[in-house]
Amino acid sequence: MLRSRGRRPDLLLGLGAVVSALLVFSWRLGTPSPWRDEAVTIAVASRSAGQIRALVQDVDLVHAPFYFLTHALFGADVDIVQARWISVVAASLTAPLLYGLARRAAAPAVPVATARLTGVTAAALFVSMPFASRYAQEARPYALATLVATLGTYLLVRAGSSHRRAWWVAYALSIPVLVALNTVAALVLVAHAGWALAAGRTVRWRAAVAAGTGVVLSVPLLLAQDAQSAQVAFLQRPTVAELGGHVLFALGSSGVAVVVAGLAAALAVWRARARRLVLVGLLWGVLPWPLLWAVSQVTPFWTTRYLVFVVPGTCLLLASVVTVALRRRVPIVVAATLVGAMTVTGLHMQLVFRSPTIGHAEDLRGTADYVATHARPGDGLLFLPDGEYRYRVLTQLYPEVFAPLDDIALERTATESATLVGTTVPARFLWQRMADVQRVWVIGGVGPVVTKTAADRETKRLLDNGYELVSTEEKRAFSVKLYVLDDPAVQSDAGVSQ
Repeated sequence: MLRSRGRRPDLLLGLGAVVSALLVFSWRLGTPSPWRDEAVTIAVASRSAGQIRALVQDVDLVHAPFYFLTHALFGADVDIVQARWISVVAASLTAPLLYGLARRAAAPAVPVATARLTGVTAAALFVSMPFASRYAQEARPYALATLVATLGTYLLVRAGSSHRRAWWVAYALSIPVLVALNTVAALVLVAHAGWALAAGRTVRWRAAVAAGTGVVLSVPLLLAQDAQSAQVAFLQRPTVAELGGHVLFALGSSGVAVVVAGLAAALAVWRARARRLVLVGLLWGVLPWPLLWAVSQVTPFWTTRYLVFVVPGTCLLLASVVTVALRRRVPIVVAATLVGAMTVTGLHMQLVFRSPTIGHAEDLRGTADYVATHARPGDGLLFLPDGEYRYRVLTQLYPEVFAPLDDIALERTATESATLVGTTVPARFLWQRMADVQRVWVIGGVGPVVTKTAADRETKRLLDNGYELVSTEEKRAFSVKLYVLDDPAVQSDAGVSQ
């Protein structure tokens, strides 16, 4: 009975963390326009399980678990809000896990009340951070990977204080699941190694066996993912400015937030009593940034969304400042000040991330709405540059808009070809398909027309020689150009000249 009473505060605080997270992370969930990667999620998850399997054998294996999960939950009629709910729930479940993890990690060094306050602070920081909200509203697996990284760390800490093997088995199994969701998130194992090395010999040995087993189980998946490494060939070596930019972005895009977080982290490292909590916070919440940046100087893997999994570690590090002083009311004042400062400084970005046009950096919805308003049935449709999923995937995300248009260059659909966006006709046949097409809508990026391939250059040549550009509409990261046939004879001659 006493044991049950002792657990009641933890259950209530964990429940409070879930409810708070759900309220924050679901706020304006459907408002931001999807961006290209989310569009791919909807396009792929809408296929049958067999069609998804055919796709991921050659491309996008790293996102296969999320595609299958989305399809299993919502079927072929999945929409963007439904898919985003997966991330909302995953991020919301991360909050109570973070509470429990911080409380357990702090407990050996501080009184129970302070340990619980540390857990509450960690969970509150996670809920208040704009970076967490941004990817809690993303129809991609980053929030899910963050949940599994937090769960794995919790299982490790729980296993270290228990005599039950089940905790170690669960921890080992969490590793291949994490790798399946986000390979880069396996960097959390560095924090696990630090925790184990700081523990006793028995825990150290068991942790090594469990982690080693998990890594071995992950090897086949790692090899399969490596075979598709061309998917990230577009990534470039990051500059030092990009590293600093990520830190600023992750802490709320506010210089004040960076200063507050930096002071809290420095004070925690200097004086916090929960030293092992500080260690995990540093190895999980800070080290992956420069580590991935350094690795990316040789093999580029740098992109901010790959680092979402570090957010709980950052919260652990900042929350450990609560254990600096144990005098009555001081920890509460420290926790309230820290959470309040981070919440206020991040409020602007919370609103930005929920903007309908710039929330997710691209306005696919606005682009489709413009075409729906101005296009006529039978108009032609081209993409420049073509071959990039960022533009053509529009036709799968908004099929009702683009179905009345003639996708001139498309040869086989995405489903038929088991690709992300389909295949196109050879450049030499394009002029035949454009014959007598009076109006052509061309979708691409903002600014000057980009031509990356011979097919792109041929498309631009045919447009320049036979059509007149009559209008251009720019949305966030997209442009919609309308070309009208100038002289049918000119276009015919342009095709014959081939």
